[in-house]
Amino acid sequence: MTLTSLPHDVLYRVLSFLSVREIICLRLACKDLRDLTFHTAIWHDAYTHAKLPRPLGPLDSQSREFLEITLVKSTQVGVKWNKQALTITSKATWFEPEWSALQGDHWEVVAGLWLVIPHISGPDILCYDLERGLRHVIYHAEGAQILSFKSATSEAADGGCIMHAIVMESARNSVSFSHKLLSIRFSSDGPLLEFSMVIPGDVIGMGMSQLSAGKRLLCMSDHLTGTLNLAVDTLTRVLYRFPLPSSIIDPKFDVTCAQETYLKRLIATETHILAMFTPLTMVSQLDEGGNCRAIIQAFALPSAGITSASPPTLELTHEGHCYLDIERVSLLCDSITNAVTGQTQIKFLTHCMRLNLTKYFAHRVTLSPPLPGQKLGNIYLSTEQLFSVPGYANTMKFTTSFDGHARGICVLHNERDGTEFYGFTIDASGMDKPCSGVVGPGVDIKEVEATESFPSYLRMTWNVKLAFNGYLGRICYRKRGQAGRNVLAVVDLA
Repeated sequence: MTLTSLPHDVLYRVLSFLSVREIICLRLACKDLRDLTFHTAIWHDAYTHAKLPRPLGPLDSQSREFLEITLVKSTQVGVKWNKQALTITSKATWFEPEWSALQGDHWEVVAGLWLVIPHISGPDILCYDLERGLRHVIYHAEGAQILSFKSATSEAADGGCIMHAIVMESARNSVSFSHKLLSIRFSSDGPLLEFSMVIPGDVIGMGMSQLSAGKRLLCMSDHLTGTLNLAVDTLTRVLYRFPLPSSIIDPKFDVTCAQETYLKRLIATETHILAMFTPLTMVSQLDEGGNCRAIIQAFALPSAGITSASPPTLELTHEGHCYLDIERVSLLCDSITNAVTGQTQIKFLTHCMRLNLTKYFAHRVTLSPPLPGQKLGNIYLSTEQLFSVPGYANTMKFTTSFDGHARGICVLHNERDGTEFYGFTIDASGMDKPCSGVVGPGVDIKEVEATESFPSYLRMTWNVKLAFNGYLGRICYRKRGQAGRNVLAVVDLA
């Protein structure tokens, strides 16, 4: 009797004891076993045994594709960069776009496989397949030119990857301009533009320097002027305004916001948008550690549904305050809601420079339902210091798994010592246990770049992107080439 001759219910029982890696390897054995591994019940069991946080909605309603991709990514990110230096698996190679208009941060690397570059002052957004050498035009501005490009990537509901981009474009020979929101899905078949929508000028305003994307919500703001511009429900493709500034904690909040005396940072999640406001001029509000008193507010889609307002307005649901340095913020673990208590937990990462060290912190935000008689729910925040690197590392890029593991790089650049990459890993998977993190020693950029290919006069800029394809990390960064042309370098990491 062979294994494949057993009854299917017996085989399903056997497969339920296998790990994710073992199930994937079983697909290579024969066609019959491969077909069995695509049964949804097997992945439901594997997800339950992995003890990952439950996704929003009943587990039985989740597709096999979503569960498999989530588990595989969790396994991949679980292979951590611990206290060892980053392993360079390939020397950096040049990548020069077809035009010289590559500027600043106007480009993106997605899933370690695709390089997205807009033609600033031109009509096209191109996508380069870094593995197969293919080139795609994913967007064409008919009769117009692209002026700016801001992007953010997030996971799709089925576990895939989606890039959201805000594109400002103007008609040729015209001083007027418009904004469009693009949503581009990436799969093994390549990139696909899912939709584009025009954003009204009275909603987005003139400035847009922040773009944050969760699994469902997307938000944009100008952190310099403090304008909370708009949010988008990517599921229904509905635009939302933020409500006018108000606060129970600070009665003068609406006035100070109008006077642009707050620095704003936004984090979009699956259920809420967190907005953090730090006063710029009120030195008296510093604590003993030099941190500012920050107001934290949470916004959600209106509970009463969409009204006749166009566009509708988000609902302020929670408010709290803390002493927190929020110069840089990044989402670490998306919303997890406790069905019994009604509390929602969100984790994010910050870093700041203190005494010639760049310190990294994990923050756990708990949104509690309002108590009887309260209009807003409370926000509680706890903080753990993870690690630090010498000097000022002003760039941090990382990727996360669904269960809260993360790995990434921080980049240290100075005139005296040059540029170094530091690899780090973070475990934020526990609902109740503290977050932890470790960082390895720095890797000098000179060890990465081949001397014969990288002339010594080229200097690295601050624009660094990191993405993962399986176990491998891929770093892309911009440097200044000859005659002022900008070029990209691509480095593979183990």
